[in-house]
Amino acid sequence: MGCCCCQSLPLLLMLLWMGTCCRAQVYNLSLAVDEGLPPGTLVGDIRAGLPEGSPVEGFFLSEEDGESAVLRDFHIDTETGIVRTLRILDRERRQHYSFVAATLLGDVVQVDIKVQDVNDHSPTFPVESLRLQISELTPPGTTFRLPAARDPDTGEYGLRGYSLIRGSQERENTDRAEKLQLEGSSTYSSIHPLDLVLVHWLDREELDRYQLEVEAFDGGYPRRTGRLLIDITVLDANDNPPSFDQPEYNGWVWENAPAGTPICTVHAMDPDLGSNGEVRYTLRSDEGYFLVEETSGIVRVNRPLDREQKALHQLVVQAKDGGSQPEVTSVLVIIKVLDVNDNKPHIQITLLTESGRPEISEGARIGEYLARISVSDPDLQFQNVSLTLEGSDGSFSLRHVASQIYFLCVEASLDREIKDLYELKLIAKDSGSPPLLTLKTLLVVVTDLNDEPPVFMNPEGYHAIVSEAASAGTAVLTLKAQDLDDEGPNSRIAYTLQDSAASSAFTLDSHTGVLSINKMLDFEAENTLNFVITATDHGVPPLSTTCTVTIMLEDVNDNEPIFMQQFYNVTLLEHSAIGHCFLQNDPAPAVWATAAMPHLSKWGWCNAHSLCK
Repeated sequence: MGCCCCQSLPLLLMLLWMGTCCRAQVYNLSLAVDEGLPPGTLVGDIRAGLPEGSPVEGFFLSEEDGESAVLRDFHIDTETGIVRTLRILDRERRQHYSFVAATLLGDVVQVDIKVQDVNDHSPTFPVESLRLQISELTPPGTTFRLPAARDPDTGEYGLRGYSLIRGSQERENTDRAEKLQLEGSSTYSSIHPLDLVLVHWLDREELDRYQLEVEAFDGGYPRRTGRLLIDITVLDANDNPPSFDQPEYNGWVWENAPAGTPICTVHAMDPDLGSNGEVRYTLRSDEGYFLVEETSGIVRVNRPLDREQKALHQLVVQAKDGGSQPEVTSVLVIIKVLDVNDNKPHIQITLLTESGRPEISEGARIGEYLARISVSDPDLQFQNVSLTLEGSDGSFSLRHVASQIYFLCVEASLDREIKDLYELKLIAKDSGSPPLLTLKTLLVVVTDLNDEPPVFMNPEGYHAIVSEAASAGTAVLTLKAQDLDDEGPNSRIAYTLQDSAASSAFTLDSHTGVLSINKMLDFEAENTLNFVITATDHGVPPLSTTCTVTIMLEDVNDNEPIFMQQFYNVTLLEHSAIGHCFLQNDPAPAVWATAAMPHLSKWGWCNAHSLCK
């Protein structure tokens, strides 16, 4: 059987699905192998993860992470399930492998291989040797930080502690107490600092050099070790610190002074000879605005200053001699930054509207406040700031209430239908020469007030001719009104019918204004209908307008003639002349609604009013 390996999880999932339809099961198998073993080392058998007696004819393989690390570092026999190493494994490079093996029957084995640590690394220091110089005046208890050792192994094979090995010169002086020792050497680990502690005073005349070895050891058996050589030179005492000629220095500088501008000079003396008396100057506390020349002590500007950000700088200048363990003296230098007009005025606008937005109703009263405006200038000498207003068209004005406080108020009546947006420009100017200006634009929206009633498109009234035979629901006409107020409730219109006998025959859509027939019409009952329509907006309070609607009904032939009596009994003389009227019939009112046209009867032709021959 050939190698059945799949790099993609979808193929394996398809196989698992096929197996699931039968009897698929998922099992877990954990294997372990030591690092450092030669290629070909047996790791385990995948079949061990299956129930005893399970038939196995081969495996399909898939790596979970898709890195191909399993197939790169292991040989997996897909027929037998035997797993062997292909190369020497290194736990420090990779600690864990995992893959999935599926049988042809769909059973799945999740295989996890753990690479076990062996003690194959010795503790190592980042450097082989370290040189220290310790003055004979260094007090006991002083600690010296040493570089800690590292061990890639973990657990019991990792770093366990340190020990101090004396040099030959110190071992020869067995009568002298130990001068140096490691602090807490029995409990150190790879993540803790390592300190060398001075236990007793050093005496250069007794011994001017110490050679020690710090040994780091792990927990293996036999344990592995690493060593750090420490070479210590005992220096002669530098017992005079530098001394400044003033207890404090003061200086000043303009805030626009360029880099390199000198401010003041500090000076210190050291009575020691040679390098112990050579003084160098440094800044201990500074934000980079200043520098001090190392040998001359001149304090200069280092980068641009800003008095508004910081007007007073306090520097600590250190004087340090050239000793191996230098003596250091500090002095305070106070520098005052003088102001120049380098900042534009600031404008702060606080809106006083209920909504917090720059808007005002067209019904606002004259004098009503819209915003509070404060002006300021960070420059110390140029804080007298003036404020002017442009673009108001006389509708707004500034009211000066305090030295740097203004109120923006309504100066004239507003009409949104004429102008609904004002672009106000606030200009602040300081008292510098030349003055600096700041422009700030405020867009003020004039909000709508319900001050415009709806207006019908045909204010003189609406007229329509409708057949009396029109059915209920027939649209007669559409009424249209408009409202000049802003979009929203103030311009949203509702239409209503005023109650009357004539209007009861119609219905009106309140939103669209479509007038429709509500019931059957009757020309003979009333041929002209007059009623009133009202258009009302949704403002508070609402405004409304009315108009008259006239509907003229068009007659149709919808009525038969009606006799006043069901039977007429008359007496006619036999010699009555031709044309003699022997019966007068008064028709019912409905007859008058019809055209007075002749009708054919069994008696001959007659009109609608008489029966005459």
